[in-house]
Amino acid sequence: MSELTSAGVVDIYAIEEKLARIRWKMRHQWEDEAAEHAAAEARANVLNLITVVESDHDVESVSRILDGLSVHHPSRTLLLLAQPDRSAFKLEADVSTSTGEEAGRPVVSERVFLHAHGQVARHLASMVAPLLIPDLPVMLWWPKRPHFGSELFRELADLSDRLVVDTEDGFEDRDLTHLLEVARRRHARCAIGDFTWARLMPWRHLTAQHFDVAANRARLSYAQGISVLCGEGRLTQGRLLAGWVRSRLRAVGIDVPYEIRQDDAVEPGVCRFMLYTGGPEGAARFSIARLRGGRLATEMRVGGEEQAGRTVRVEPRKAEDLLAIELTLPGHDVLYEEALACAAEGN
Repeated sequence: MSELTSAGVVDIYAIEEKLARIRWKMRHQWEDEAAEHAAAEARANVLNLITVVESDHDVESVSRILDGLSVHHPSRTLLLLAQPDRSAFKLEADVSTSTGEEAGRPVVSERVFLHAHGQVARHLASMVAPLLIPDLPVMLWWPKRPHFGSELFRELADLSDRLVVDTEDGFEDRDLTHLLEVARRRHARCAIGDFTWARLMPWRHLTAQHFDVAANRARLSYAQGISVLCGEGRLTQGRLLAGWVRSRLRAVGIDVPYEIRQDDAVEPGVCRFMLYTGGPEGAARFSIARLRGGRLATEMRVGGEEQAGRTVRVEPRKAEDLLAIELTLPGHDVLYEEALACAAEGN
């Protein structure tokens, strides 16, 4: 049993003491007093990061991502392996630190690992709260679908300033409503970050660029509908993209229907987006298609004539890159929440 755990009780003071001992042992890495002072400044954490997983395999994969973040986002990281459905009682804790270098200075991040089975796993938030560094933002990263109705989720969300999820990983349509409720609660409102929303950034930019031209922008008054084709798997990405366009049009008094279609022969995610308009000059279609090699191609057909489009390359983003983006964004993303609301309500 860990020295930090006694008779199934985690000793919070022992965790803090061990972190201090580890930092003290690392002092030999700094050559002189000036370097040590600089390192102490660099060691200052910029945030609290809570991460929740449910299996040993997830611990390994998530730990690799967290290791990649430690230099640029030094944090007090609390990694929770919560397994409430396992009958055998278990509560263990361990701590560690990692050192990297930023601008020639060592940077130290702190990690506390809590592993719980059974009933105690449902109340890990009570152990997390005293370990948070005061006056620093609290980020809650739930790599897979959260159990929105669980006590653990509700209590951790109440502690957090931002919840980071990936709505492409295990989310059902009804979960979009649950996510919106978290962001719009009357008390303890929590901003939402979504890897799926970040992946859609190139699609949103290209869609908006269709209407940089005043003549095309005027056609939005005659918008007739949105169609999104998605590959195999869940349709969350398509719903969010359609929801974003619909919410922007609705903001200026234009309400359009949308359809989400699926082609299981295509790779997951959005593979084609189309916005149809009418108007005095005839029908028009503005579209974006995903091509092989990570490319997106824009197309415009106005009044029966094809107009020149363009092709851009989009590099895939790793999970650690997406998480790094979410950890730096302040406050609520109103555009995302409005897109989420339209996606959640369906058509």
